[in-house]
Parts: sequence; structure tokens; C-alpha cells
Amino acid sequence: MTITTTTPGSRPLTVLARASWCAATDQPPPDLPGFTASPFAPIIAHVADLCLTARYQGSPVPPDRAESTAMVMVSQLGDMATEAAVVGSVDQGTKASPLLFFQSVPSAVLGVVSARWNLGGAVISISPAGDPLAEGMDLAQLLIEDGSARDVLLVLVELAVQEDLSDHAEALLVSAEESP
Repeated sequence: MTITTTTPGSRPLTVLARASWCAATDQPPPDLPGFTASPFAPIIAHVADLCLTARYQGSPVPPDRAESTAMVMVSQLGDMATEAAVVGSVDQGTKASPLLFFQSVPSAVLGVVSARWNLGGAVISISPAGDPLAEGMDLAQLLIEDGSARDVLLVLVELAVQEDLSDHAEALLVSAEESP
């Protein structure tokens, strides 16, 4: 599948693998050691693992691809559950778990994914004002065009903020190269 980005004059990106997860239809993601009080990080790790497994059938990514695979996490609202847990502790006058401070950094889980899959590229988290997929793809395009990456694992994730919504995530492994 080829996706054209909105950056004028850029080459279209090829989706090498894609995976999605939704709380309404899928099993909960596996627990992720070191992350508590929020499904945000486990969801990211799970959908990233699904996507990379679809492409490489298991860890690690082959060395000729791993060192030049960047990761971009895109979320408009971020980890609202961790924020709520920290705010709740402060409001109650209790100590917040030290783990909450570690996991409040959005790229922390990307480090876990990077270590699992032996990835060596850039790690970036963004919170776009516009269309998350379009802005994530534009950033992936820039990373590829400036030589910072050969492939980009793009992970889009949102936690539900209303009862009629569900936590959901999607991961795309993209490249400017044609899929073999």
C-alpha cells in the first residue's frame, strides 16, 4: 500500500506492515513491566509488536534495517490516565508512585520497544493539532528524506476520554522504498 504525504514534491511512502488495536473489539494488551495505572504504554508496545511481527515474523529486526528504523508516536491527548493518577495523588496529599513520573514521558515506552526489537533510529513523540495520521506521515517523510531513517514505525494512540469512545491504536511501518 502506498500513501502520498502532504509534503509537496516528496516521494510517496510505502506501508510495509500495519496493525491496529481497539479496546472495544480486541483483548487487552499484555501487561508491560514498569508501567502502571494506565493502558497507554502497554497499548503502544502491543500494537508496535503486532506491526513489527507482521513484517519480520519476530524480534529482532534484521540488522540491515534495525539501525535505521525510527519510531514516531502520535497522540493528540497523550497519556491522560497517568496524568489523572498523578493529579489524584497530589490532590489527595499522598505520594505518587515514582513509576508514574517515568511513564509520564511519552517516549519511555518507545525505548522499551526499541530495546525489544533492537532498533537504533530516532525516537520522537508528537501531539498534533491537526490530523494525527497526516502529521505523523509528514514527520516520517521528513525523517526518511533527510537521511535520519530508512524506515519509520509510526504509532498512533488515543485513550478514550468519553464513554462512547474506546482506547485505540494503529501502527504502520513505512518506507520510501517499494515493498519486496
